[in-house]
Amino acid sequence: MDVPKSGVVVWKGDLCTACGTCEIMCSLSHYGVASPAGARVQITYNPFQDTVKGHVCRQCGSPKCYDVCPLADEALCIDQSSGARYINEDVCSGCGACVDACPFKPPNIRLDDEMGVALKCDLCRGRAEGPICVEYCVYGALRFTPKDQR
Repeated sequence: MDVPKSGVVVWKGDLCTACGTCEIMCSLSHYGVASPAGARVQITYNPFQDTVKGHVCRQCGSPKCYDVCPLADEALCIDQSSGARYINEDVCSGCGACVDACPFKPPNIRLDDEMGVALKCDLCRGRAEGPICVEYCVYGALRFTPKDQR
């Protein structure tokens, strides 16, 4: 599979069934555990309103999260080859400044209380096949869109 080097994961609500496969595959890929809590893509389902929402980092061109991170370039980084905005969990202090700065509501970055760090989509940085959530979304609700087609 020829995956573009730079882009964003786009969630298509009309195709999503909230099956959770993307969350499980994301956490398996990053932590070796099938746990939606460890996923960088989050799907929320409200059964009372029958609504599904997908929350995936939009890899902003001028990321406010990066600008406010007290450890920018160490904890919140921009991959030079892919352009992915990612969090170095070994350095992140879990201060939450990036979460507060995210212009989307709810934020596309979240704090993991158990690990004490912020989590956000890193486009499966370093994975030759691209984002695993996109690969395993059987309904096509998650798509990788190259940067030049945003």
